[in-house]
Amino acid sequence: MTTHDLAITTATADDPRIRRLVRALDDDLAARYPDEPCAGGAHLHPAIRFLLAETDDRPVGCCALQPFPAPATAAELKRMYVAPEARGRGIAARLLAEAERTAAALGHTEIRLETGIHQPEAIALYTRAGYRPIPNYPPYEHKTLSRCYAKPLAPPTRARAEQDGDELTAFLAGQGLSSHGVLATGTRYWITRDTNGPAVALGLEGQGDHLLLRSVAVRPDLRGCGAARRLVEHVLADASARGACTAYLFSTGAGAFWTRLGFRPVPVAEAAAALPEAPQVHHYRATGALADEAAWRRDLHARAAARTDRPADDGGATAAPSAGR
Repeated sequence: MTTHDLAITTATADDPRIRRLVRALDDDLAARYPDEPCAGGAHLHPAIRFLLAETDDRPVGCCALQPFPAPATAAELKRMYVAPEARGRGIAARLLAEAERTAAALGHTEIRLETGIHQPEAIALYTRAGYRPIPNYPPYEHKTLSRCYAKPLAPPTRARAEQDGDELTAFLAGQGLSSHGVLATGTRYWITRDTNGPAVALGLEGQGDHLLLRSVAVRPDLRGCGAARRLVEHVLADASARGACTAYLFSTGAGAFWTRLGFRPVPVAEAAAALPEAPQVHHYRATGALADEAAWRRDLHARAAARTDRPADDGGATAAPSAGR
């Protein structure tokens, strides 16, 4: 078996294949740490997401990601395991790389993890992959056998018309959103991907100090995990750093979500007047849809200042053969 024969897919925590691998992981940890009770699933978040590695339809490894409490932009790697007969073939490295890709697709900017001193293979894997030691975080701060690591993830990159246009258009259409004006002059789009394809997308149309946020789309299986919130916050923080002062958007059915992100309702005429040349405003005017819309506004600099005065919240909706206990 080579890593080319390996298939990595998503799975739920109650998948029988995952359950068997996790039981084997717990047995492995119990043998390595006979004097320390195995915590098992004691520190697992309800929003945990598993990745399953299989070869010839045979489960050979797994890992999982879950939201990290603070900072809310981080993800935690859990339950990394490769079956003994499949070790030494690069499966753990493939699982780790896919976990990083998945975390980035969900808008996380860092992965954190905990492993132990009796798992030298795990420590070597994470070190090779660019993870660096950090102080032990709760609930491991007093665990003398635990070692914690972290790695920053690359921020989302902007979509390009020639490379991403067709996929972005199809993704938006699949989520019931208009693709009119996608990647037109004066627009910027971001799209993230995981092992199942496009995950989250959004667009910006800008004019001077004002921005129009549009086409925020989340794949159905990822809704409620904070992925859209994290991508919105990343894009707006970047826009604010570049001098933008105000973000507007049109939305008639997600007011509660936008309110949680610091937006407030304003007259549609205000948003249209602030961004008269925005492609979406042009389209709404031409089709007569503007009168049926609802407009929202967020003052970017005020929001950024407020965030520095309070701890981040989860907003949650959200190696070695044996690691990430």
